[in-house]
This record gives sequence, C-alpha cells and structure tokens, in this order.
Amino acid sequence: MRLLAGIAVAALSGLAVASQDTAEVLVLRAKEDSSTQYDHPRVSKEVARHVLLQRTSRYSYGTDLRDIPNTIDTDTAVDFIATYGKYTAPLFSQPETTDTAQLVIILEGTTAPQRDQLKEVLPKYPRFAINDPPSATANNRLMTLFGNLGIAPSSQCDLASAINPFDTSCWRGPSSAVKYDLHKSPDTLQTLLDNLDRLNKFVAAGDLEAMLVMMPESSRLSKLNNWSDLAAGAGASDLRRRNLETVIVDETITLPTEAAGDAAFGATSRQQEEESFALRPKGRIPHCFNSFNSCIAGTDNCSGHGKCFNKNTQNDTRACFSCLCERTVVNKTTTFWAGGACQKEDISVQFWLITGFTIAIIGAVTFSIGLLYSVGSETLPGVIGAGVSRTK
Repeated sequence: MRLLAGIAVAALSGLAVASQDTAEVLVLRAKEDSSTQYDHPRVSKEVARHVLLQRTSRYSYGTDLRDIPNTIDTDTAVDFIATYGKYTAPLFSQPETTDTAQLVIILEGTTAPQRDQLKEVLPKYPRFAINDPPSATANNRLMTLFGNLGIAPSSQCDLASAINPFDTSCWRGPSSAVKYDLHKSPDTLQTLLDNLDRLNKFVAAGDLEAMLVMMPESSRLSKLNNWSDLAAGAGASDLRRRNLETVIVDETITLPTEAAGDAAFGATSRQQEEESFALRPKGRIPHCFNSFNSCIAGTDNCSGHGKCFNKNTQNDTRACFSCLCERTVVNKTTTFWAGGACQKEDISVQFWLITGFTIAIIGAVTFSIGLLYSVGSETLPGVIGAGVSRTK
C-alpha cells in the first residue's frame, strides 16, 4: 500500500513539473542572420537576471555571480551572459561606434499560443527559456530596481513609444525597461504585433537592441518572489562563495578582488543598493557643461535623480549646465540626492541632527558635572562652624 502511495506521489510530482510553463526570452539584435541556427537553452532565473542587468547597464557590468545556484558552472554562466548579453568591447580597446540603445520588454500573463505567435513572427532571432519564472511580485521588484537605476520610466509608457529609442518621453538614457500585463491589457499584444515593422527597422539600423521577456500566466502566483534569492537574503546555503570578481566581456577576464571592486556589484543583503551605486557615474563631474546634451551624457541624465538646467542667467554669454537634484519616493520612502550627477544620497539632515544632539548631550553633561563640582567646593557658612566646639 505504501509502495503504491509513493508511486502515486512521484507521478503527481512529475506531472506538476512537466506542466510548469517556462518563460521565453527573445533577443532582437541586428547582427543576426536568418540562416544561422541557434540552440534554445534553458537557464535559471538568476542567470537570466544577470543578462537583463548586463544589457541595461550603462557602465561596464561586473558581478561575482554569487547568486548563481551550485548546479550551474560559473564558466557556463559567464559564457551565456556574454552570448546573450550586449556586446562589450575588450579591455583597453576603444569602441568604434557608440553603444546601441538597449530595451527590455517584460510581458506578464502570456499564454502558450501567444508565445508561439511571437516566436513565429520573429523566427530569426535567438531565444532562450527560463526554467523557474518568478512571480509578478518578483517582476515588480525588478522594475523597482530598474527605476532606482534610472532605467525604467517614472510612469507607464505606451508600447508604441517605448520601442522608439529617440522618444525622450520614455527614454531617460541609452537603456530602458518597461513591463506590461497582457491579462489586464489584452490589446498590448496586438499593439506589439502592429509595431513589429518599426521595431525591426530600429534593430536592423543598429539603433536598438531589445529583449522580449514573455512571462507565463502560470507564474503570476509563483512562490518565487525574487529574481535572485541572494538579493532577498534567502537560500544562502545553496549559494556559492567566490573570492574573485569576474567582468563579463566577449573574452572572459578574471580580475583580483581588489582590482575588480569598482566594477563589481556586491551580492550581499543590500545587493540592490550596491548595484544602484555601482551603476552611477564615477570620477570627477565638471561643475559646468557647455550644452544640455553634454550635461545629459556626462551625468547619465543626472543619474535619473534630477534634471539638467542652465545655472547662468540669460544675460550671461557662456552657458553653464549642471544637475538640479530632486527627491525620489520609493515605497513611501523619500530619498534626497546630491553630488555633481545626483549620484550620492544626501544624508546631511540626518548628520546634523545626530551631530547637534550629540553636542547638546555632551554640553548638558559637562554643565551638570561643573555645577556639582562648584557647589561641593564652596566653604560652609560661619553659623554652622560656630556651633562646633573642640573637645578638651
């Protein structure tokens, strides 16, 4: 009886795994040839997340891959990211052209026929599958990370505008990420199909590369609420501990931890904050830019935390553009920004509150001790001394 029960449980588990839908990812880029045949590998959500971050990163993307499960070889993951990520010039080389705009489109609530339809109309592009697609909550958290990095637009963009890299209403820099729910907005798929010609033209001209992430409806209520377990502080026993940082380029280069520290994203319990810091402009930021466009380019659009403006008045002949930092509100938490590119979190208010409170406490304690000392050192009144007689 127990044997039959065990067989039934195993069969049901096998059916559950078999019925689980995978997420499909299409990579639209100009260098593809219709005659080229690609394998369609399956990867974990952690590896797919690194591909998304590498493509949208506005600086050299590096990671120690500590959130990759032990079942995946590090070299295999690096090769996969280099294959499906954006092209990165080798170290110390000078790129011949400017970087192509990078777009990530996440479609939630897709069905198998809808995914097959998109793969049919986009047959020449490489694709891969995600074995363990996370939930809608995980997608929202990923978009929050994109928003903190200044990649995702502050408000929902129309899909027809989102695929146009020259539309400044949806693009805040050389990369962008958008998300649409086909269950809530069924017309989004038809809008995408109607604009495929425009999308293919941008891709063919080398103006745009896009990743189309098709999340199945079955993953909406998945228990996987993060794209990376390490970012959520969970699953630490299943994650690798590596001492070397790896920079992802076409030719794999391994740097010592000390040398790669500036390029790497630390995968710790504060991984999202460290990734946001690693992607901000580094180095000396000029006080003045000669034009609005140079200010946008030199500050990465003020790191997405402000706007460029001309500090000089209209009477001045020389323009002086710099960043005017603004506050951001994420999950009801207000953050103030400072720095030449609005890349630093402004903690001056907290600093002066703590400093002022500390000085006040030290002053009060010092005054109290001095007061007690001065009272204790005073001589007693003569009346008390007169009542004391010496014994004969």
